[in-house]
Amino acid sequence: MLACVIEAATAYHVPVPAIKRVLTAAGRAKGVGPMGIPKQWLPVLVANGFSVSTLRKNACWGIAAGTWILAVETMYQKGTTRQNAHYDAFNGDVYPSHLGAIPQQDVRWAHQAASQTHVPAAMLLAVAAQESGFNSGAVSPKGAQGLMQFMPGTWARYGHGSPFNPKAALFAGAAYLRHLALKLGSWPLALAGYNAGGQAVVNAGYRIPPYRETQNYVPAVLARYQQISGGQP
Repeated sequence: MLACVIEAATAYHVPVPAIKRVLTAAGRAKGVGPMGIPKQWLPVLVANGFSVSTLRKNACWGIAAGTWILAVETMYQKGTTRQNAHYDAFNGDVYPSHLGAIPQQDVRWAHQAASQTHVPAAMLLAVAAQESGFNSGAVSPKGAQGLMQFMPGTWARYGHGSPFNPKAALFAGAAYLRHLALKLGSWPLALAGYNAGGQAVVNAGYRIPPYRETQNYVPAVLARYQQISGGQP
């Protein structure tokens, strides 16, 4: 169980103690899964890539879903000590935002790319945050490169110049996400395609493929998108 908590905390940037508090309180709550998720959240979870039947059966999946809710809860401000905090829907606690500062040049370029592709700037920034933490020089063990972690073959199709150039990476990421959204029909599936490949989504029947990495990736990026956009579409 602890391993599930740590994995969810890492994926969705929620402090482990906040998750443990909800787990402890869940025994007194009437909800779904080990974190006692309120039933009104179930349609939201489904819309963002979670399988309700799985979270009912799988404790780790239930912890991941509950942690995702903590990550996307409404941001609010109440005095200086709670500025940039998140409200905990389960018990009213707050925890600091772990999003961190986004480089302003990346914000500008994301908005420029968004104006050309109609991919939300916040979505681009959420992908960049998840993929590289805004590290334009990042290289993964699998060979993915730059801010948006392009594999060389995909970069050859969508990129211009160097994948280590953050502006070029954001414009290429926008073009690729636009292609995936048009092909697959929704942003969650486009994100799944970004992580696992568009054909994997098609092969899964236009659902998020049954890969643990991808099923964690989609809600994690959507959580970041909610944080960056402030809940705006």
